[in-house]
Amino acid sequence: MIDSSRTVTKTLNDMAGFEASDLRQAAASRFGGIGILEDIGLQLCALQETPEVRVDNPVVVVFSDDQDNATNAVRVVAAASQVSYHAVQVVKTDALDMEQCLHAMHQGRDAIKKTLLDDHHAMVIVGLPASPDFATTAASLLSTKSGQEPMTLLVATHSPVVAAICGAVVEAAAHKIPVVLDGLAAIVAGVLAPQLAPHATRHVLFAASSQPPHESQLQDTVGYSSQLRRPSITHIAVPHLPCGVGGLHVLALLHTASHLMSSLSLPKHPPTKPIDPPPATTPSMPSGPSSVVVVDGLLPPPPELRIFLTSVMFLTRLPAYMIIPDLDHNVRELVPSFCYFPCIGWAVGAFAAVWLVGGLVLFGSTPVAVILSTFASVWLTGCFHEDGVADTFDSFGGGWSKDDILRIMKDSRLGTYGCMGLLLMTALKLAVLAHLVDTTITTTTVVDPPLFSIVSGTLVAGHVLGRYSSLFILQFYPYIEDERDPKGPLYNGIGNNLHLLTPWRVCTATVFTALSMVSLLGTSLGLCAFSVGLLVSFLAGQYFSGVLGGVIGDCLGCANQVVEVAVYLTVVAVLHISTSNWGLNGLYATTAV
Repeated sequence: MIDSSRTVTKTLNDMAGFEASDLRQAAASRFGGIGILEDIGLQLCALQETPEVRVDNPVVVVFSDDQDNATNAVRVVAAASQVSYHAVQVVKTDALDMEQCLHAMHQGRDAIKKTLLDDHHAMVIVGLPASPDFATTAASLLSTKSGQEPMTLLVATHSPVVAAICGAVVEAAAHKIPVVLDGLAAIVAGVLAPQLAPHATRHVLFAASSQPPHESQLQDTVGYSSQLRRPSITHIAVPHLPCGVGGLHVLALLHTASHLMSSLSLPKHPPTKPIDPPPATTPSMPSGPSSVVVVDGLLPPPPELRIFLTSVMFLTRLPAYMIIPDLDHNVRELVPSFCYFPCIGWAVGAFAAVWLVGGLVLFGSTPVAVILSTFASVWLTGCFHEDGVADTFDSFGGGWSKDDILRIMKDSRLGTYGCMGLLLMTALKLAVLAHLVDTTITTTTVVDPPLFSIVSGTLVAGHVLGRYSSLFILQFYPYIEDERDPKGPLYNGIGNNLHLLTPWRVCTATVFTALSMVSLLGTSLGLCAFSVGLLVSFLAGQYFSGVLGGVIGDCLGCANQVVEVAVYLTVVAVLHISTSNWGLNGLYATTAV
């Protein structure tokens, strides 16, 4: 059943303005023990953040990749029950790639937006994959250990139906619409959707156990039951019925539970945290940025440790979840964490510097040391920023309009512009660092502290200022949101919630970055490199904004790498001028790292 003692109760106590214990007490005193209806009612209240829950005017949405398999049974039952019916045919494909997966997710989101125009407040989503091998594939995926990228798992299903339902679930969750999942494809999507948007999909899912006989083998699959009985899904066992019929049975339970909860008289308590605005009840649901929840800036901030670890999780591969298991990309924690980006730059730069200096000491080879250092940094960050470089060069090089650029940017395939851009950027970084090492070695020995100071200081400074560039750019240019992006609910909240990045956080990060540059490179060179980095960040933001009307995540990643290389170029240029007796000998002064 659901984890009502923890996630649901906490949501009710923190956001709904009444105590979960009061609701339980009121239900017990009026109805006695109502069993599963109490759990369902609590989850509905937690989802919609009010005891006045609404599940009226439901709709059955059937996703299928085969028009001939579009379930006459569901259509007949839905008509007999006077429930609206909507069929969505997903494009059938033998091999699902990332682009097709994203397209299917977008199709699912569009289907939900269309149904919401009729003011539906609950839905049954039925998934009907035509592939006879899907049950075996699903069994393998559901028993896979956690830790894999959710989009990778989604592509591995080889089912556009599952991808479309994932998009539908995330869209419904954004509007706080309870979703009953019925059919094997829907159940698998229900397992994967919370991994794509963990915060958005809390409390939204109910699963009906009514697989047809040929899918019953999954009942015995290792990990199947545990996957379904996670806090994000309420699993409700019903008799083995055709797909859609079991979902309607569960829908009836939701309807009954909602009436029971709405009939209770509850004492109202001041909420411990101000609640988000309730979902719109007008037939026209907005799409794009306005449909993303805006977090009240007056809310007390999350614990600072959660904010810091969110930045660690966002920018690196370090297992921050081992400290706080329920970390996710919740914008309430992600946006404030931007102020810690320079700190993450320190960690990544120091890690790369250790490999660079270690490579010089062990192998005495500049190319080997520089490549090892770069390999170490991209491993630690998971090529996060390099992906932005490739996507930005690809989209801006091959796109003729804003729509073309955004379409190419979310395409998982890499084109000529992206390959050349990433290759040239990486080659320039390697060449500049190698030249810096060789230039320094001509005046020092490999074991002298000046070499360690100059090389490691420059490397760390580049990573620190590169990550600060994201924070700087977002202060002057809006973060645009592409409503066609299926992962929109995961990241589109950034633009609407930049107010959570408070002025004192920005000022603190700016002062920290400036002091870091001075301590790493010396006063004159540090301020010079800091100024160059800010100028490059401003010009990058100006260019991106001029074309797109704002910036997006890949643009920030590209700017990060450009600023990092700009710092290296600045140091090498100043060092060259200083050692060439051009009268600037006093400009370059470093401190040991």
